[in-house]
Amino acid sequence: MARVSRRANSAKQQGQRLRMIMRQKRILNAKAKGEPLIPEAVIKKLAALHLPANEFVYEACLEKLMREAG
Repeated sequence: MARVSRRANSAKQQGQRLRMIMRQKRILNAKAKGEPLIPEAVIKKLAALHLPANEFVYEACLEKLMREAG
């Protein structure tokens, strides 16, 4: 039973590492091409929400919109 949970934990950690690497590559590629890190469409949607001056709310909404953008 412990062996199964170790494998699952290992697979989970491997997935997290791969997601982090892919995110870093995406950011570096965008910087190299001179593209903005946050697409214009996401910025417009974020502005249309009229969010309160709360960093947590802003970050949560930005993260959700970035996921939807692809």
